[in-house]
Amino acid sequence: MQKLRNYLWLFVSICYFCFASSAQTHESRLRAHHIFWKNQEANTDREIDFGRGVAAKILGKYKILRDEKKVRYVSQIGTGISAQLGRPEIRYYFGILDTEDINAFAAPGGYIFVTRGALKLMRNEAQLAGVLAHELVHVGQKHIIRKLKLQSTDSSVTSGIAQVLGGASLSAKIALERLNDLAFKMLMEEGLSKDDELDADQKALEMLIATGYDPRSYLDFLKSLKPHLAKGKAVVLSKTHPTIEFRYSKLKEFIKRNELDKIQGKTNEKRFKKIMVSL
Repeated sequence: MQKLRNYLWLFVSICYFCFASSAQTHESRLRAHHIFWKNQEANTDREIDFGRGVAAKILGKYKILRDEKKVRYVSQIGTGISAQLGRPEIRYYFGILDTEDINAFAAPGGYIFVTRGALKLMRNEAQLAGVLAHELVHVGQKHIIRKLKLQSTDSSVTSGIAQVLGGASLSAKIALERLNDLAFKMLMEEGLSKDDELDADQKALEMLIATGYDPRSYLDFLKSLKPHLAKGKAVVLSKTHPTIEFRYSKLKEFIKRNELDKIQGKTNEKRFKKIMVSL
């Protein structure tokens, strides 16, 4: 009888130990999960702060177009496409730059701009969607942040921003301004890597297909850029991007390799022309 009691006591002790260990493990996981997401939120906030400073520099160079109907339309198209990026923590802002220069820009944290000159060259909504998708990919993939090499030792890109911009001290503010200058120079002079631009082109096509747009319209827009580049109407674009011939040929290869050449979609040409009249 005593032996049975000893076995029962041992069984109860083991069960209690397992339960307690399990509870502690579960609690530890919950705590780690909470810390992870708290850090992610902090990193995203700093990414947005960083991008806001870059966007301010873009708006210091170009005037913003004050046309509520056109801006609302661009925002509507861009917001619809942005859902494909899988970054719901980012709120995207879209603006039209009042310049004849043909270009579009993306600042970290969701700030997207397209120029009046680029809109004048477009023929339908699918082309606009393609250009916005290309810029959105730069934000979604954090291309600027990656090129600035802000990665921390644990390979988390945005935590690098947290380390550099994590304080309100004078040194942190100076560092932020320096980063803004570097990012702005990248957008206006140096450009991203060739691989980043091809990545943005290819993912833009995928986003167009996923949202029902005609993917060929984006290629048509790229092709239409060539004579304008020759005339010097897209100086910044020509300095900061691979050649149109290179991008076009790579996209054609991508379409053929993935058997996308038979896919057709909407262009919404009439709606685009109705809203973008008098540019």
